[in-house]
Amino acid sequence: MKQLIFNFDLGEVAQHETKIRRRAFTLPSGDATITTPQDRLAKRNRTIVARYYYWTEIKRRRFDDVMKILSDYDFFVGDRTIQNALVDQDELLHSLLEQRPAAKKLAKLFPCFEWH
Repeated sequence: MKQLIFNFDLGEVAQHETKIRRRAFTLPSGDATITTPQDRLAKRNRTIVARYYYWTEIKRRRFDDVMKILSDYDFFVGDRTIQNALVDQDELLHSLLEQRPAAKKLAKLFPCFEWH
């Protein structure tokens, strides 16, 4: 590809060869277990349940405050979607309530959020 470079001081037009630089296409490392949209929704629902546990049990927030945090700040979904996720992932919620993991363990399981 040729590029024209104007030299306004001298009134000349010079031609220079330029190489087109292309970046190598690489895929970011992601979760290899997600292969379908249903897998993506299931993972989102597990994360919603983990955040629900975090806000209610570790941070000791009220239910209505937690629903506001999850819907408006964490996941940008409606209250009904969060409630459906809690029902869908009931076993995970009960196991979290039984095991009572600390925020550090949640950070290892779900590294995409701040768990301080």
